[in-house]
Amino acid sequence: MKESIKLLRNILLAFCCITTLTFGVFVAANFSHVQKIAQTLVWIENSYLWEADKETLIDGAIRGMLDSLGDKYTAYMDEATLTSLMEHVSGNVYGIGVYVALDDTGRIVVLDAIPESPAAEAGIQSEDVIIAVDGKSVLGNTLDETVALMRGLPDTMVDITVDRKGVAKTFTVARYELGTTETVTGGILEDQPDIAYIHITEFSEQTAVQFAQVVNELIQSGFAGMILDLRDNGGGEVNACIEIARVFVPEGPIVHLVKGDGTVDTKHATKAQLEIPLVVLVNGNTASASEILSAALKESGVATIVGTQTFGKGLVQGIYFYHDDTAAKITDGTYLTPLKNDIHGVGITPDVIVEQPEDVAYDVQLEKAISVLERKF
Repeated sequence: MKESIKLLRNILLAFCCITTLTFGVFVAANFSHVQKIAQTLVWIENSYLWEADKETLIDGAIRGMLDSLGDKYTAYMDEATLTSLMEHVSGNVYGIGVYVALDDTGRIVVLDAIPESPAAEAGIQSEDVIIAVDGKSVLGNTLDETVALMRGLPDTMVDITVDRKGVAKTFTVARYELGTTETVTGGILEDQPDIAYIHITEFSEQTAVQFAQVVNELIQSGFAGMILDLRDNGGGEVNACIEIARVFVPEGPIVHLVKGDGTVDTKHATKAQLEIPLVVLVNGNTASASEILSAALKESGVATIVGTQTFGKGLVQGIYFYHDDTAAKITDGTYLTPLKNDIHGVGITPDVIVEQPEDVAYDVQLEKAISVLERKF
């Protein structure tokens, strides 16, 4: 016990010397908890039958603390997972070519496979549930952990096992260089020369710029109204969706970001850059940042929402970096719509509710969006 106390005293002394006063105050206020952790480390060091790696122990302790919060969006990220996340957010990524999301039961669901990607060519489909990567179960993994496992060096192979309507299927997929992911595609609808159609698959740091490029190209063709498709968009970089909202919202709040201490950071629009009739398509996989954009466009009165109830993710996560290329992703706030509605666990109700039957070959929701938009001309 004396050795434990001595080690603890040395640890606390080191903390006080190299960290800020704020952290020192925290340690003092939580002395018994810090002591418990240090004491456990000493017991393992002195008494455990086999050799234990200290880095693994500390990582496990941190992971356990974050997992004990019971929040599926809060998680510890090792170096590989953090690198994968930062590449994904930046838009410069590599992998197998799928968009995935975490459903409300914690499963990793494929939203879509990028056309002509290795995943699409191997046969992975929308609504497949990923259950293993290279034979290792991902049940209980965070979304970031699973994505990190699927990524790797270009031209290497990875086995992806999915549950497809109760049947397990394994696909061997070649990883490839994605480069800068195109998150925005668009064009003038065939047989509808007055309607521009833009699909945003997710929000990365590149999305707002890509959106502006697509819109500027379409303006040359001329159009009277736009359909913005946010179906199966699981979110991403919040600032990107705010910048796109500012293209359409004339003035006023876009979103209210509320921190745990009650402070509110409201993002505003000042002047619309594009004033046209607008319809937004959504479904049950429209989540997070895409719900921020949908709510801003709906509640500002500039768009009609068509589709089905959205996912309902109203929480915001911050990335907190450790000194060793690892990080904690922690839910540190929530967001409210411009009218201060909390949509977490509820979602956004479309102005026009339209289901997409599985047994119907054509896009029923898109057809409805076209008819709604035409009435605005």
